[in-house]
Amino acid sequence: MPRMSYETIQKQIQKLQAQATKLEQEREQRKAKSVNRVFSLMRELGVSIEDLGQGWTQPSRRGRPPKDQTQVTIPEQATLKKTVPPRYRNQETGETWTGRGKLPRWLDSKIKSGNTKEMFLIPNE
Repeated sequence: MPRMSYETIQKQIQKLQAQATKLEQEREQRKAKSVNRVFSLMRELGVSIEDLGQGWTQPSRRGRPPKDQTQVTIPEQATLKKTVPPRYRNQETGETWTGRGKLPRWLDSKIKSGNTKEMFLIPNE
């Protein structure tokens, strides 16, 4: 491959930047047209923004997608995360750990320095 001069590379960069700018402008124009079409259909059919939110479901991030996305609704219980109260606390920094998952670094270093895990238990109230 022949060696390219600095000026040749600069011209190529400018050409590519111009192409990228043109593509971005075209994309924005298509996006604006699409939004206008959606709003005109909404006005024509009498659909409001609130109507759109009623049938909306969040797709699952794991596993195989459901057979029919239109019939899938997320139960209210599934969307709420259950919080677990912390069981261990570092008195020096206030860091906590629930006792689930990997041992945190602060507790691991305390155990290696001769302390026990039970020394950091939060008393039940």
